[in-house]
Amino acid sequence: MSIFYELFPINRKHLLGKISGSSIFSEMTSEEFQEMIISCLTGDNPRLKTEIWAQSKVFHGVFSGLEEMFSKGKSKDRSFIEKAPLLAAECLKKHYGGIIKLVEEDKRLCQWICNLTAKGYDNILQANPEYLLNWAESLTESIKNIPYGSFENNIKNIAIYNASIAKKGALKSAFGNLFEHLFLYSSLTAIGIKHCDKDKLNLASSPSFALDINEGRQCDARIITGLDFPEKIDIDIGFIGKGNPEIIADKTQRFGNLLGGGEKPLQHTLIIVSAIPKEAQLVVKQASLLGAKVITMSGNNWLNEIYSHLSFEIGIKNLNPISQNVILTKQQLKEYLPNPIKLISEMPRDLIVPNSWQN
Repeated sequence: MSIFYELFPINRKHLLGKISGSSIFSEMTSEEFQEMIISCLTGDNPRLKTEIWAQSKVFHGVFSGLEEMFSKGKSKDRSFIEKAPLLAAECLKKHYGGIIKLVEEDKRLCQWICNLTAKGYDNILQANPEYLLNWAESLTESIKNIPYGSFENNIKNIAIYNASIAKKGALKSAFGNLFEHLFLYSSLTAIGIKHCDKDKLNLASSPSFALDINEGRQCDARIITGLDFPEKIDIDIGFIGKGNPEIIADKTQRFGNLLGGGEKPLQHTLIIVSAIPKEAQLVVKQASLLGAKVITMSGNNWLNEIYSHLSFEIGIKNLNPISQNVILTKQQLKEYLPNPIKLISEMPRDLIVPNSWQN
């Protein structure tokens, strides 16, 4: 174990680990989880919800943990912060050299302190542990020459910066993979479409849906309608913003890569996005011209919009009769969704319900 991992606050060590759906749930109460789902299904921007949650539950826990770690180290050794990059590099050298074995969280912490990532070790240092000490010495010298900020603060800032980059990237990926499918699962079940395993979808009673389809068109969900035409509806969902309008184009391209194509190759496809910035308006128009239905989550009663599209425009029968009353309020939606434990337990994504939710 490195001195850094030893000094990092024990009540926040779990935040150093890999981000997964189950680890996200472990930082939520069941009430917070259900409120996030319901808020996003009734028009709140998912990105706003997930970013605020991440700031309060993860980022500041890690950042404050790093500050406390450095403070504890300095109380024992006044030159602790100054030596930190070299100490971290020495631990990594022993780890990669097989002398000691750091747990993944410890290794990640040491990498942040000496301004490395796993990819950086492979690509910059060519996965050679002999280069680590020179790297740390060069880093320390470069920080000494920075004309602003104190030497110690700049060393701490490097660790916090690297932690921020690592956590933001991991959380963005985890939230996308998790909540996009949670929103699909909860919205489709709320309007009365039954979930089934994707391998059994073609044999399921209609209307039914499955997630993560790779057969034919790759899509996030597929609905078997029970109609002669269309027999199926393919759905994709994505969190986008002004900075990444190309995601809609990516969704459109994914659906457009068909054998044969036709006059409207995106007919009977549904693209659900968190928002449509100005930069994406043209792409949305093109998708619509090609036959796709594009639905926006943010600011809209998009759950009812999905229901109306599938029921009245597509003509799917036997949808939830309660939905015909039009889902308008968060209070009404609570009555349609299963409780958080059931929602997570039924989703086929190896998710674990926190023990605290079952008390």
